[in-house]
Amino acid sequence: MATAGRDPGGRAPAPGSLRLVQALVNTLNVEFARDLLGTRETAAAWLTAAGLLPALSAGPVLSAAEHADLLEVREAIRGVLAAHTSQDPDQAAADRLTRALASCRLTVTARPDGGMSLASADHDPFSRALGAIAVAIAEAAVTGTWARLKSCPGHLCGWAFYDRSAAARSRWCSMQLCGARAKMRTYRARYYPGPVSPPRAAGPARTADGRR
Repeated sequence: MATAGRDPGGRAPAPGSLRLVQALVNTLNVEFARDLLGTRETAAAWLTAAGLLPALSAGPVLSAAEHADLLEVREAIRGVLAAHTSQDPDQAAADRLTRALASCRLTVTARPDGGMSLASADHDPFSRALGAIAVAIAEAAVTGTWARLKSCPGHLCGWAFYDRSAAARSRWCSMQLCGARAKMRTYRARYYPGPVSPPRAAGPARTADGRR
């Protein structure tokens, strides 16, 4: 699924349907001001490419309200992922995501094998798209993978990454990039507290596609 850059840390994507949620958050690259959902047309194209909207000959079109709702879902998810990173429960972020997904109507279906499945019960294409996102989050919460999807707290970052570390305590999208930058800022604040900054040390640079 298309994202606004390569994963800076070179991590493998999130497993299963959670990859959809990760890709949605990463449609925005804050550092390079690249947004795959920036217009109604590009947002509809991304949803179609992700299999969330039907492919129409003329191309699907989102209304202004639908576009705004999609952007709100993305940023509400990012807020919850930030709480996953800090491991500090954030009720406001949770409430924001609840409101963003409140319009989704989901249904539980019993399978012949005795299992249960969750699916969107909406007939409207856009509502079904949001429902699929909600289902992916719900499934990840059940399997225990949801809490491992995090957003990097680095300055002008917010990149969503999947934490596969044993203790699930990864904090940065890349220790060589955002982690190193944070350490440098801490060092400067400690040893150069005045208004004059020391010469900037050379460090790893990130291109628009996340490569070094």
